[in-house]
Amino acid sequence: MSLTSQLITDAFPDLDKVEKLNKEAFPEEERVPLSEFLRYQDRDDAHFFAFYNQEEFVGFAFSISNPKAFYISFFAIMPHLRSHGYGKEIIEKLTDFYQRTMFLEVERLDEECDNLEQRKARMDFYRQNGFKTANAFLEYDDLSFEILYRGDHFDEEAYRDIFQKLQDEHYFDFHIEYRRFSDH
Repeated sequence: MSLTSQLITDAFPDLDKVEKLNKEAFPEEERVPLSEFLRYQDRDDAHFFAFYNQEEFVGFAFSISNPKAFYISFFAIMPHLRSHGYGKEIIEKLTDFYQRTMFLEVERLDEECDNLEQRKARMDFYRQNGFKTANAFLEYDDLSFEILYRGDHFDEEAYRDIFQKLQDEHYFDFHIEYRRFSDH
């Protein structure tokens, strides 16, 4: 298996597939319209990738970076292609492309929810692919996500810098809440 990638723009031929996967993969309260991602299409520090196995659309990931790190949000794989190694390959391709620490968030495991098994499976996937917890949570709009990183260490300054770029685009207000050791 060797995936290829293309940048998603407003003229992307499979935009309908990206839209459908976006709606399927993310709950409405967390979902971002594709128009928000496309606002970044002319910037050097942001990429909206589509991934393919030959001609088949596999999934997408939006990234934004700075010199120290890159952040992946809204990473999704087509439902019928999950658990086939595509997620791992995409993570490797992104890491090779950026050559720096990767940040992302996952839904918390320590709060009441209807999809705890799904959340555990996501966390297990990321841990199996070299991610560690930053021991911190990203919080905004009554949502809270555990921050994970893949690299040498969690660089909060680099993480905040990336989110400042998103805030400058009126994306959302956020704060970082650190877990106390007694909360483990």
